[in-house]
Amino acid sequence: MSHVQALEKAELRSQNEEGPRSKRRVSNAMWQPFIQFKLLLCMLGSTVFVAIMLGTFLFITFNDLISTVGGTSSSTTHYGELLEIQLEHLFRYCGALFVVYVLLLAAVCVAYTHRLIGPLTPFKRHVDALNSGDYTSRITLRKGDIEIYADYADALNTLASSLDKNEVSQGAHRKSEQ
Repeated sequence: MSHVQALEKAELRSQNEEGPRSKRRVSNAMWQPFIQFKLLLCMLGSTVFVAIMLGTFLFITFNDLISTVGGTSSSTTHYGELLEIQLEHLFRYCGALFVVYVLLLAAVCVAYTHRLIGPLTPFKRHVDALNSGDYTSRITLRKGDIEIYADYADALNTLASSLDKNEVSQGAHRKSEQ
């Protein structure tokens, strides 16, 4: 029996023994409440920042508008023109802030999803290497990766070193039998 077949049998046996529990653990590894809370705080923080900036621009614009209307000029068309200019500036500021908000929100979401999903690539490479019989393969996480993956990486690295030791001892055992 080859190593790949032994691994496949062990995997099938563990799936049959654990059943739906293993799926639940994987989903918990992907969606930790702390990570969701952190992402929510970042999104709310960016929303508050944009709301404060928008409120400041609205206050400045309407303050200028009120001071203009409260002046001593007698021409109503002049007031209309000034009001139109002020509202045009208001819409420009709101549009610019909306663009800033969308870009900020996109950057935050991309950064956190990259930190969340990025470590899955080394895990996949490591498991593929183990399946192909390369037990010297190890997982190294990047500095910015989320900490919850460190325990899983350590467990897989320990498994790989155990498999490597078993392969070496089986190889020595086979040589001694011959």
